[in-house]
Amino acid sequence: MMRRIFAPALLAAGLMFAPHAQAENTLTPLHFQSDGALGSYDTAALQRGFLVYQSVCASCHAAGSLHYRDLAALGFSPEQIAGIADKVKLANGASATMDDFFKNPNMSAAAFGGALPPDLSNIVNERPGGAYYVYRYLTGFGAAPADVTLLPGHHYNAAYPGNQTMMPDMLRGHDVHYADGTVPSAAQEAADVSTFLAWAADPNLNARHAVGLRTVIFLVFLSLIALAAKRKVWRETA
Repeated sequence: MMRRIFAPALLAAGLMFAPHAQAENTLTPLHFQSDGALGSYDTAALQRGFLVYQSVCASCHAAGSLHYRDLAALGFSPEQIAGIADKVKLANGASATMDDFFKNPNMSAAAFGGALPPDLSNIVNERPGGAYYVYRYLTGFGAAPADVTLLPGHHYNAAYPGNQTMMPDMLRGHDVHYADGTVPSAAQEAADVSTFLAWAADPNLNARHAVGLRTVIFLVFLSLIALAAKRKVWRETA
């Protein structure tokens, strides 16, 4: 069984990001730095989001398409990644390694009334609205309106289709400690873990956008050369 990793354990192991990293304001209005054709992931937000995932979400949700070694893309060193994996216990009682997946073999539908918590690896791509939906879902819990009768074991969520979900409100604010000084409000935690899950679903976005930008610059430069050559040829033949 994968054991839940709490924020103090990560802090003690020195696995937090640089203390002077600047936090992007993703709340007012909600905006993800990875949006747009030239967008890129905010590394500080990714590391904060991983902390929220591992401290809060991983007790129920797997991210089975990710290996621990993939955390290198978030700025963690091999030693830090090995420390993170070492604190995770697998079904056989052994510690995880950098080559293991983010899986939680202890999760079963029976423990959740028949509703197995979804794997979060690709949740951003599987839900209309992507990371924005995940954020709205995580911040959409509240008291049910007077005309809504909740099913047994369900909770009201304004963003969820049908407005009733078996998942309770897990982000209450100050669930983790951010070493960069960012205030861990419930909304900030939701934005950060949404950023992390966007990366989990599309870890190659930064590289793809960088290649695309270089390609566009090359094509523009090539077009200018072709235009100059055309003008020179026609001027000489005129």
